Amino acid sequence: MILLLLFFLISKQFVIAQVKVEQVERYAICYSKVTLDEVKDFELLILDPDNYTADEVAELKKSGAILIAYLNIAEFESYRGYSIPESLIIGKNPNWDGHFYVDITSDVWRSLIFGQVIPKIISKNFDGFFIDMIDIVQIFPHFYERVIDMVRAIKMQNKEKVLIANNGWVLMDTLKNYVDAFLVEGLFTRYSFKTKRYFLKFEKEYADKVKILKSFGKKIFTLDFLPESDKRRNFVKNLSKYYGFTPYVSTIELNKVYK
Repeated sequence: MILLLLFFLISKQFVIAQVKVEQVERYAICYSKVTLDEVKDFELLILDPDNYTADEVAELKKSGAILIAYLNIAEFESYRGYSIPESLIIGKNPNWDGHFYVDITSDVWRSLIFGQVIPKIISKNFDGFFIDMIDIVQIFPHFYERVIDMVRAIKMQNKEKVLIANNGWVLMDTLKNYVDAFLVEGLFTRYSFKTKRYFLKFEKEYADKVKILKSFGKKIFTLDFLPESDKRRNFVKNLSKYYGFTPYVSTIELNKVYK
């Protein structure tokens, strides 16, 4: 009887979280440490969990926002405070210092993610996970099944938590069965790491993707990049809303909260 009651309470929390995510109209994503005052107007926040203690997470929850923790499932981030065998590293991310692609089929890597990283996030009482580097399959196609398996396992082991998948176009049709929402970076804008310039995309560049996203029947968050002073920021936000998505516009560094 107690187990049935516990299952009911967890299931109820999960349904409530799903409903809340569907209703989110304002969200922000920031990987620098934020204050309660900075984020008080947002309903959902995607944050770097290493920047916060459990008490600080509790303080931020006073805003009423759903707090989602960043989780990279396919890269070793050298600044995280843990180590891995060098043999697991199979490449370097050319765009971000300290980011290295890893062999995610390794049991060592899986044990790190499921045995250390996720439990640490859970201990801080975040409401869910923002799963990044799903699109590693575009670089290493043979990781296709393993990425799906990892996302599925995260959901099965954390049914009361919200899962938001970042990009991963070739996997979206499958992942929609395990995640509560998708976040799409650069749907309406493009950033060049080579020239460090921002661009607005033409309609022909995103029209087909918009149709695909709308067909999933999932909550869609868009994350676009433009300079802080760029007057096109409001245009991009309104464009996302026009298609029924929930927008956020930041700079590529994601180090500041923008209203």
